[in-house]
Amino acid sequence: MKTKLSAVLLSVCLAACGGDRETSSGKSIMSYIPRMPEQAPRRDDAQVTDPVASPVTPSVTSASAPVADATPIPTKFEDALAEGRALVGKGDKVRAQEMFELAAKLDKRRAEPSIELARIYIANGDKAMAVFSANKGVKLAPNSSVAWNTKGRAELARFAYDDAVAAFTKSVELDRDNVWAWNNLGYTELVMKKYDDAAEHLGEATSKKGATGYMWNNLGTALEQLDRLEEARHAFDEGAKLGSVEAKASRSRLEGVKSIAMAKLEKADHVDVKPGYELNEGQTDEDVKMEADESGSGSGSGSGSGSGSGVGTDTDTETH
Repeated sequence: MKTKLSAVLLSVCLAACGGDRETSSGKSIMSYIPRMPEQAPRRDDAQVTDPVASPVTPSVTSASAPVADATPIPTKFEDALAEGRALVGKGDKVRAQEMFELAAKLDKRRAEPSIELARIYIANGDKAMAVFSANKGVKLAPNSSVAWNTKGRAELARFAYDDAVAAFTKSVELDRDNVWAWNNLGYTELVMKKYDDAAEHLGEATSKKGATGYMWNNLGTALEQLDRLEEARHAFDEGAKLGSVEAKASRSRLEGVKSIAMAKLEKADHVDVKPGYELNEGQTDEDVKMEADESGSGSGSGSGSGSGSGVGTDTDTETH
């Protein structure tokens, strides 16, 4: 009995220690121990799919396919400048500004990025930055008519008329065919009521290739202020032919008018030179006429005959 008990205890000990001794049935004791089902090795990019949905398109992880930038950043000056100008044409001035700033970094000796930036600042009403960029442009390209014209526009935007005239004058000296600079010079003088100078320089503008309808309207306005009505009518007619609505309206307004001075005097007689204007005691019609001349039209919004409207400077479409 003692011998049989010892044999049983020895068998249990061997099984617990993982022995492989066979039983009386011929099978190893280990064959009776339940095994855990084997799991397939997991791959890092294994796709967990819905068993109902089949087939399933495998997803792409960030490690296997990084997302590419749709718009590569230019690494050359010419590419950045061209991209900036293209963006301006599309109306995206925010990204255009970024491209011009990049171009300026890629080649610090070139003036074009500063000129383009000045134009954007002018359009956005940022007068200080417009002047800053324009000054940088003329510093980098002192013999560029385009750079000086842009500086003139920046000065005009902040109402620095004398500085604007000086810049536009330099621009036309460098390029006698710069129609934009001639117009801008004449327009500034028109605002300053220097009608003789304005008529001369706007006449230069309208004689150049590329003259626009509003340039003819500007000329007509200057001639009208000089009481040169036949010439003014001709200028307004030319502007109307080129599609200027303002020039067409100005031409219609001058129909039958014989003298601007007389027209101003007639308006004074009707007591509407100024809103609520009344004749003072002892004041003559000639006094009123002189006041009407002094308060006249400048840039096209004064009293008298109206003096035309729609005068303007060039836009950002200047050629380079």
